[in-house]
Amino acid sequence: MRMKKILTVVFAGILAGSAAAVMLPVLSYSGFAGNINSDREYDSADASELQKWLACDGAELADLEKCDFNGDGTINIFDLCLMKETLLCNSSEGNIINVSTAEELHNALQNVSAGDTVLLAGGEYEWTRKGTAGSLFMSSAEGTADAPITIKSADKSDPAIMKGAGFSDGMVLYITGDYWNIEDIVFCSARKGIMLDNSNHTTVRNVSVYNIGEEGIHIRDGSSYCSVIGANVHDCGLLTAKYGEGIYIGSANSTTSYSYDCNYNLIQNCTIGPKVSAECVDIKEYTTGNIIENCIMHGGGMTDADSFIDIKGNEVTVRNNIFYDDENTAVADAVQLHCQVEGWGCNNEIRGNTAYLTSETAYFARSWSGTSCSVWNNIRNPESDDFMYRAYNGSTMTIMDPKDS
Repeated sequence: MRMKKILTVVFAGILAGSAAAVMLPVLSYSGFAGNINSDREYDSADASELQKWLACDGAELADLEKCDFNGDGTINIFDLCLMKETLLCNSSEGNIINVSTAEELHNALQNVSAGDTVLLAGGEYEWTRKGTAGSLFMSSAEGTADAPITIKSADKSDPAIMKGAGFSDGMVLYITGDYWNIEDIVFCSARKGIMLDNSNHTTVRNVSVYNIGEEGIHIRDGSSYCSVIGANVHDCGLLTAKYGEGIYIGSANSTTSYSYDCNYNLIQNCTIGPKVSAECVDIKEYTTGNIIENCIMHGGGMTDADSFIDIKGNEVTVRNNIFYDDENTAVADAVQLHCQVEGWGCNNEIRGNTAYLTSETAYFARSWSGTSCSVWNNIRNPESDDFMYRAYNGSTMTIMDPKDS
């Protein structure tokens, strides 16, 4: 049944200014009603969107069914009230842990619990004593869907800087628990930036990662349903260029120490590069359903890769990104698809992207034997019908009509 919007003058009067009256918590995404703007979080932004929609304020809702809190088939003021009540009643107030020194931060990460928030004062947090897996700052604490653990700068306009002693020195932040929020922090001067192992439903938001010896952000070892949103990653691979990916999901088939299942992760609204020596994003074999969208990627300084994105997993979606090769002719293609293991590198989608490519023979997308993908609405600058798409024998590249997609 098609839902109808019911709105009265009385409702509009009730709604005016009401969202700002109370601060609502954030609940981690788990697919339930309420996440109406499809950003993987259920929070006050969703309540605000519903309020605007009810007030005929031009808001567009991604999923109307998730607005129907009382299940009566109608979206109205009662659903908004239930949404606010649900957010407030399901919040789990943890401790606020204020830190201003590296020692305090290190200790806080060892003792943090579900629902806690670690607030970092502005300044540098340098740590050189390596812990588990060569980590500098590390936590294995577990958050929950209703009570994630948060680590963030107290003032995002004056972000804290977590760092090592140089680009050959450990990994800055190592998280091995579920349901973390990592926000508004700078990570630099270490071998690796942020590493997630066995960390599910973790969100990395508005961070900067640079001056890194190898990969900037790595979602690894069975980490799924994670999000990297609004990250700025550059100057990676300063120690080992071939491992200098900006964002890396999964592990190579040749690696046997980790779970390969790194599925349904989201990379969104990120700026990656320049001076990322390997791929801006590398999606490994055995992974499924990862999404790369609305990102800007720069190829300047890429030396040990020849594409912005390398897809080896299945059901990867690459959409609405912009690629600039920065006149680096080493960039041979915008997107490449490879089959490292039979049955992987398949059923991928590449759509709505724009690439600025200097090399006349650079393809927008190129696929090797054993892979398959659908492509549509992509733009190559300058235009070239001869060097838009290339599928080698044994691969399938389907050019879709946008009207049928």
